[in-house]
This record gives sequence, structure tokens and C-alpha cells, in this order.
Amino acid sequence: MKKLLLLMAVAIMGIGTINAQKNAIAAGVNLGFATDIKTLDLGAKVQYSFTDAIRGEIAFNYFFEKNNVSFWDLEATAHYLFNVAEKFKLYPLAGFAYAHASAFGHGDGDCGFNIGAGGEYALTEKLSLGLEIKYQFSGLDQALINLGVAYKF
Repeated sequence: MKKLLLLMAVAIMGIGTINAQKNAIAAGVNLGFATDIKTLDLGAKVQYSFTDAIRGEIAFNYFFEKNNVSFWDLEATAHYLFNVAEKFKLYPLAGFAYAHASAFGHGDGDCGFNIGAGGEYALTEKLSLGLEIKYQFSGLDQALINLGVAYKF
């Protein structure tokens, strides 16, 4: 399962070598809520803009422990950006996810995929605020709502 995620990440990066126009990199953090396990999550992400419209993202989210069970996931998603206004973009997203749960020293993981949509508002030339809503099809099958901030390098 981990090999599949690594292969996806390499494939996404490979697309960038073909269509690399923008070559912009951004990193950020997010705070969100998972609807199935009903807990908050804290995450980190790295984004790479292959073109002005196509962006890839690798993200790690840790879901706060609930009922002695802890969760985390690793995601690789693609975004297609639409410029709605000068500082505002909307995007659909699709990608792959690996979700892992552990309780009392035993853990189990499952691969899946996610689909959703997001919006991003440029606070400055380098700093943006975003909101994403996506549904993750994995062992957890849940909706995720995340509010985040990203810094463009």
C-alpha cells in the first residue's frame, strides 16, 4: 500500500517535468473536522504547481485521539484551478489516500481515494487562505472539512 502512494507521488512529480510552466512550490498547515470519526485533524501539506491551472499536493493529517483510537492519513491529490476573481480560485480535487487507525497497540490501514472541491483566497502575493471539502473513500469513508493557510516560495 505504501508503495502505491510512493508511485503516485513520483507520477505526479513526473507530470511536472512535462508541463512545468509555473514551478511554484507552497507549504502549509490546516485544521479540520472528520465527519465519520467526529474529531478534529491537524495537517501539513506541500503543493507544486505544474502549470497555472494544474497543481499537485501531498498532505499528512493527524486526527486527534478519540475513544483510545488514533488516526492519520497520507494523501496525494491533484487540483485544477479556476481563477474566479483576481485573488480567488476554486478547484475540484481528486487523489489517493492511505488512512491508518490504531488502538491499544494494534494498527490497521487502508488505501482509498478522495474527491472534493476547494477555494483559495490570496491574502498577499505569498500567503493564501483556503477551504476544502472532500470525501475520502477508504476504510473510514468520511467527509473532511479543512481550513488552511499556505505560503508560496
